[in-house]
Amino acid sequence: MVSGAGLGGTDGFIAKISLDGKLIWGLRLGSEFEDVATSLIADSANTYWVLGASESVVTLTNIETTTVIINPDSVTVIKENKKHLGQLVTNIWHISQTGELLGTIKSLSETPITPRDLALSSDGLIIASDLMITSGRIGLFSKCSFAGSCDTLSRVGVKNTSLRAILRNKDGTYFAVGKSADSILKTKLSGSIDGVILTLTSRGVIKSVVRSSLAKTLRTWESASDTYLLGGFAVSGKTSEASITQFSQSAKPIWSMRIPSATTALTAGHSAIFASKGLIPTLSNWKPKTASVIYLNFDGKGVIKEARAIVGAVNPVSISYLKGVGYSIITQNVVESGYSVTFVASSGN
Repeated sequence: MVSGAGLGGTDGFIAKISLDGKLIWGLRLGSEFEDVATSLIADSANTYWVLGASESVVTLTNIETTTVIINPDSVTVIKENKKHLGQLVTNIWHISQTGELLGTIKSLSETPITPRDLALSSDGLIIASDLMITSGRIGLFSKCSFAGSCDTLSRVGVKNTSLRAILRNKDGTYFAVGKSADSILKTKLSGSIDGVILTLTSRGVIKSVVRSSLAKTLRTWESASDTYLLGGFAVSGKTSEASITQFSQSAKPIWSMRIPSATTALTAGHSAIFASKGLIPTLSNWKPKTASVIYLNFDGKGVIKEARAIVGAVNPVSISYLKGVGYSIITQNVVESGYSVTFVASSGN
């Protein structure tokens, strides 16, 4: 299964592709206005829940009255135009194994919202989003029941916080990542922006936060795999690096790696992708002249087990993992607006 920003133009899009690259089925999830699909999760029944958002539009009617000299009657002209209000509607599309739309859960926000990721709970779905406010943006955790009712669980930050990914732990609690320049649970800013890891109770209440600690550095966590392998980005002065760190469920680092990169690292399973622009330890034959997308697979201690260049790719879009099958990787190509899907067979993790 693949989905990613840009694949459907101005619509959300989901597709199932065979291992030899053939399209099995594809489904556009859009309306007449702009839509986006941002995340996908499968349930125990092998159906899919796709998170996204839709633009909200209101029709404005202007009534103009003009007096015509040769006809003293007033001529009324009605003009209609549409005002685009931004992404106010969060969508969760429910898709069958065969690509049929089973239903849609919708939640309306008063201000623009960007849904980022979702996780299954025992009786619904937990959504991590960015909510625009007057002074900036904050993180928002919400819950939608399978019946379609949605409620806010908690808000994170004051004016400069963004969420990126959320996982459900085995004990029913949650693990979420993102970035923030705000004080959260009395933890203070270390860099210009910190990467943050949040742990939440089963009810979505924030109970702890772990921040990156590098001064004068912009840090962000952009993805989290179900093995707690995190991918992020670090910028300090003219230096930019992809950050790849293996954490425990309790947010304790096990091993970490930072590699010169033009983009963030994205993770799934025990693997990561990013646009490398420099040497990588233990890969003596990797000497890119320009930023190039590379796939790395790690063992439990952070040793690179497999490396593969994604030929012609300049920007990573997404990576997902299916146990026993392998990894599907979406990248943006050198050709403008072109996207490719690459499959890497499973090697045990």
